[in-house]
Amino acid sequence: MKKSIYSLMLFDEIVEKIDQMAYVNYTNRSQLINEILAEHLGIVTPEQKIQTVLETLKDNFKDTLSISQVNKNSSIQFGKSLKYKYRPKVKYSIEFVGVGGQKYAVLKISSRTKSVDLNRHFDNFFEIICELEAQHISEGEFIYETSANHKFIREFREEGSVTQDPKQVVSLLTSYLKMIDSAIDVYFENPTQDVKPVIQSLYQDYLREKNAVPAVASDRVAPVVRDRRSL
Repeated sequence: MKKSIYSLMLFDEIVEKIDQMAYVNYTNRSQLINEILAEHLGIVTPEQKIQTVLETLKDNFKDTLSISQVNKNSSIQFGKSLKYKYRPKVKYSIEFVGVGGQKYAVLKISSRTKSVDLNRHFDNFFEIICELEAQHISEGEFIYETSANHKFIREFREEGSVTQDPKQVVSLLTSYLKMIDSAIDVYFENPTQDVKPVIQSLYQDYLREKNAVPAVASDRVAPVVRDRRSL
């Protein structure tokens, strides 16, 4: 959907009420008016699709992860403590980036630890996932990690786009996050062992579940995998 600027004449009292509602709902005047008109006309906006995805993800993980924040039509954050010494915390963030109808989902994983040893383990874990993704990543998707901040970033530019069916986007993101969460548990519960075969098995399970969902045909472009050492 394309957005354009229009000039409207409205009663001051109506604008005042709109601004109050926008404040309560953590949005702005233009966005709220757009949502009200879309609902009245029976049109589903990209923002409404995103909110549907976020609310469903919240329900899907309410019993397994701690939901720390949900930003309307924008992002959701989960947190958990790892079964590792000092019980370090890891944060999962799923946010939609881009403009209007071109927005897509991005998963970010990070930890605020300053421990050199723990950050080394995070980097090793991310490298395992990147190696697996390099072999199986869908065309048009992007994955990279930044060694400076010990973060993992996975973009779902095509399969996680607002142009897709929200149910399909939810299924993809739920399966991927469950896989990552299980894999990170396996790794940090056995940091001194070779758990790569187990993580590979979890990744293969994710692929089978993902491929069981019919994909929407579209023009394909070559995948891009950025090695963290090149950033």
